[in-house]
Amino acid sequence: MSALTNKYAFAKKEILKIISAIAVLALVSVFYYFHIRKEALHVAGKRAEATLKNTEMMIHIRTGKIETVVNSIKPMVEYAIDDPDAMFDIARHTVESSSRIMGSGIAFKEGYYPEKGRWFEVYVGYQKGDDTLVARQIGGPSHDYLQMDWFQEGMASEKGIWSDPYYDNAGGKTFLMTYSAPVRDKTGEVVGLIGADVAIDTLVSIIRSIKLYPNSFCTLVAGDGTTLVPPPSKTPKGRCHVFSEKIDGKNMTLTITIPDADMYKRLRRSSLFFALLVMTGILAVFFIAYRSVQNLWKLNEVRAKEQHIEDELAIARDIQQSLLPSGLPNNLANGLDISGLQIPAKFVGGDLYDYYVRDGKLLFCIGDVSGKGVPAALLMAIAHSLFRTLSARDDRPDSIVQALNATISDNNPDIMFITMFLGAMDLSTGKICYCNAGHNPPILIKGGHADYLNTEPSLLLGVDACAKYTAHEMILAPGDTLLLYTDGLTEAENEQKELFGEERTLDAAASVGAMVAREQLAQLHKAVQQFVNQAEQSDDLTLLAIRYLGHTNTLTLTNNIRELDKLEPFLDAFFEQENLDKSLMPQINLALEEAATNVIMYAYPEGEKGAAELTLEVVKGQICATISDTGVPFNPLEQKEADLDVSLEERQIGGLGIHLIKEIMDEVRYAHEEGRNVLKMRKKLAVSS
Repeated sequence: MSALTNKYAFAKKEILKIISAIAVLALVSVFYYFHIRKEALHVAGKRAEATLKNTEMMIHIRTGKIETVVNSIKPMVEYAIDDPDAMFDIARHTVESSSRIMGSGIAFKEGYYPEKGRWFEVYVGYQKGDDTLVARQIGGPSHDYLQMDWFQEGMASEKGIWSDPYYDNAGGKTFLMTYSAPVRDKTGEVVGLIGADVAIDTLVSIIRSIKLYPNSFCTLVAGDGTTLVPPPSKTPKGRCHVFSEKIDGKNMTLTITIPDADMYKRLRRSSLFFALLVMTGILAVFFIAYRSVQNLWKLNEVRAKEQHIEDELAIARDIQQSLLPSGLPNNLANGLDISGLQIPAKFVGGDLYDYYVRDGKLLFCIGDVSGKGVPAALLMAIAHSLFRTLSARDDRPDSIVQALNATISDNNPDIMFITMFLGAMDLSTGKICYCNAGHNPPILIKGGHADYLNTEPSLLLGVDACAKYTAHEMILAPGDTLLLYTDGLTEAENEQKELFGEERTLDAAASVGAMVAREQLAQLHKAVQQFVNQAEQSDDLTLLAIRYLGHTNTLTLTNNIRELDKLEPFLDAFFEQENLDKSLMPQINLALEEAATNVIMYAYPEGEKGAAELTLEVVKGQICATISDTGVPFNPLEQKEADLDVSLEERQIGGLGIHLIKEIMDEVRYAHEEGRNVLKMRKKLAVSS
């Protein structure tokens, strides 16, 4: 009954997921529809704006031709200014100069020609109903042009002006626009105007030709609200979208009206098709869901089992990772920079590495168990435990390996084997005694050079309980690195099944010689990742870098601000070791902390791991401190120092740290050597009386 209840609960859960997915799909569809609708409106607005601008430009071009005609004839008026009767011929010539001019008037200021009376305005225009030009003087009490806006504004203008659209009762007997240009006498005084009338009807063809959509239309409205070009007699019903543009220099507004049905016609068709498609998809999903419920029940059971296995493997992985060393205490790390890296191909792996310091010696090992996965991980755990147990009472590598082999061989029914490189290093001399049980030869890195260690491997562990093993010796000089690795490095495969190989391994190792151990491993791993690219990891990858620093007191700090907590204990141990006056410690600690903080915060780009090395020495009565890193080249001594004479509010950010360092230390120097930033500081010790 419980299992059946669980099945129904699972089915209900899956159906709810499907319904939720359908609801999300519906919401997304609605959102998409309104988003596309908004975009369609935006596009229509842009098209309307461009069309209105283009129409405005066409109107300006057409009216500009009228301006050209008037301005070209104006000199004729000014030349014949003393002959009022000549104005009739000039006005006639103006009308005949352009088919778009329906009339031309020349008006003078009050009483300019005494013999003509107070008003004198010549007007020549086409007679209504035919193409005959009629010339007459239209100024008078019934047509007091002296009081009209077009005359007063034209007389005040410098070059010329267009009037607002108006209905002409005296001349053209229709809606007009008039372009007027000032006329000057021989003294340069403005005495009248010459104007040309253009019927609004001449703009109708331009405006009627605008068709953004099948049922869209355009209108032209004067500034006072008078409709100059009305909408068509049959306008579409329903909601419409209106876009307007005021014509520059003319008191008129051009408007485009687009019916909603036209604007969204295609969108509605595609939306209907999309809705039908969605409904079909929803029905198909329900049908598939109905047919798949039983399969989902079975799949759920399989998933539960797989999840249980994955959880157990995750716990095993955590246990395996907890067996790896986390580093050495600062008081034991003097003269040694060591770091390890392990990346299993599966949840758990068959590689191992370990190290610890006992009685002034570094005992270390690296191994590779045959196979992968859980069986290899179990044998790895056994080998790791045996290494710790056996090396706790014996520091001879050949003897430890002999005992390891005997124990593993006696308890190895599946004939699994282990390759191992095991060594003991004297921290005071750099001398290493080692034994190689069938493992890859380590790489010796000296500066910018890297070579494989010339050593003949002995038999693998777990094959023959009576096998004999031989120890060898080597000296690791200060600055040298011994790189140990498993075949997951040299045999890493890319997508073309090419191996990373021994030559690429040597080249990559040679390029990291100047770095600290942690950076060396990070760069080697990066080189392998770039080579492998998207290919699946084929084997466990384990690296162990042992970098000997000699007798100097050296502290390695990663670019994490918490690393500064290591500084004071390290400095305290150094003062104890050198028997120095601890009254200097607070000052030295402050200077070193400022220098280290500068490296941690600014040497490496954000998100990139890096490290800095701090070395302390006593040379000729001076404490010599050196901080080096491989970060971005930067000389802190070139930074502008803080101005301590100004207030905190006025002081610029930066410069205070280097100021403190210079104040505390007697000498501070910077250099960029072999790809490293090197900051050297010296402090004189007080001479005892």
